[in-house]
Amino acid sequence: MKLTFHGAARQVTGSMYLLKLSSGYKVLIDCGLNYEKDVPREENANFPFDPEDVDLVVLTHAHIDHSGNLPTLFGKGYEGQILCTEPTWALSDILLTDSANIEAKRVNTKRKKKRPTRRLYGYKQVMDVVEHMVTLKFGVPFKVSNELTIELVPAGHILGAASVVFNVTEKGQTKRLGFTGDLGKSDAKIVVPPTPMDDLDYLVLEGTYGSRFHKEERSAEETLLDHIQKTCVDQPGRLIIPAFSVGRTQAILFTINKLFRQGKLKNIRVFTDSPLGISSGNIHDDYVDFMNDEAQEFVRQYRDLFRFPQLDIVEDKEDEENMRKTYEPSIIVSSAGMLDGGRIQRHIANNIQNPQCTILIAGYCTPGTLGADLLEGKKTVRIGKHDRDVYARISSTDVFSAHPDQTELVSYAKSVQQKSTLKQVFLAHGEEDSLFIMKDVLSSDFEHVTVPKRNESFDL
Repeated sequence: MKLTFHGAARQVTGSMYLLKLSSGYKVLIDCGLNYEKDVPREENANFPFDPEDVDLVVLTHAHIDHSGNLPTLFGKGYEGQILCTEPTWALSDILLTDSANIEAKRVNTKRKKKRPTRRLYGYKQVMDVVEHMVTLKFGVPFKVSNELTIELVPAGHILGAASVVFNVTEKGQTKRLGFTGDLGKSDAKIVVPPTPMDDLDYLVLEGTYGSRFHKEERSAEETLLDHIQKTCVDQPGRLIIPAFSVGRTQAILFTINKLFRQGKLKNIRVFTDSPLGISSGNIHDDYVDFMNDEAQEFVRQYRDLFRFPQLDIVEDKEDEENMRKTYEPSIIVSSAGMLDGGRIQRHIANNIQNPQCTILIAGYCTPGTLGADLLEGKKTVRIGKHDRDVYARISSTDVFSAHPDQTELVSYAKSVQQKSTLKQVFLAHGEEDSLFIMKDVLSSDFEHVTVPKRNESFDL
């Protein structure tokens, strides 16, 4: 069999790997949008293979850098199935619909500026994707043919995220190849910890945080309560928390809900302003069985993961105006996490010059994004078409990170190694420098560690 790294090779976005068996059968693992800063969005329409030749797609999870180019794949002629978990199917529906909305706005904006551009896909292609999804259960092998069996393993990261094991039999010899997808932290809120795959010959390991270490040693509850105390109690003000709609928003709201139930939040209003986050929260409510023990026990005790009396859900302009006119201590949780789009930019624009406001950035921000500029301590930032001086306080925490750091990645790889005879480890889904740092760290315990280039192929 041959494995080709068509995406997320020495970069984070655009996950896409093609596995070709000796029979010619082709499986595409993930089909994400490449939205690196130097890549025009339209380039996602140019696949390095013929989509009509792909026989099967396996989707690890719903995030757009893994799923976001699936509608384009169908628009270019793919007609097969997409294997995934049931939560991934549900989340992909709302995420891809949102992506189609963004695509329509992008094209309309360029047309108004008389800059002709083609739309990657529309709602029909999104419907094609959702209708072709076939859901699998964790830990139950799915036989595709006599030469191929696929098994999904819990990866953590977000609801329903999966690692994938390919059991391939060719010429009487069986080989096992494992893709981690995006892994989660062992102590993540809501989602289960990642389960290491076993009995592998080859491992494709994500390395998003391959060069970084999580600094926060306190629990999510202790960390968030400390920030709330300093920003809303000791000096009454407003705390704004940018958060990705799927995963981080739910983790933060769940943590705030726990603090409320413990009687540690008093007279502090909480606003959540993310339509996609609200929709995603409703899907989480439907799939409690996929969550960790802490979340399941909380549901048994209080019935609701995210809603509590002090929570205001911003659904229309009237709700938004009410939030803007709230001068008492308050918390706003809004998307997107890197502050590079979404409703959060309005909240930042309205509060960036307010010294009584604190912006808590709860995760990594790609260089060049508004979030990264604020973390770097820039005194003036560009929001929309305007430059604004920064008077608000800027804080950060990695306690809600959805990715394991270098220590946890090494631990995961060693756990796989203990139950396998690994011939080779491939590092993907990370910035180039991070992946090579990760390679150096792993090389003391693993004989063959490779950092593939984009479109590089390997015979396994």
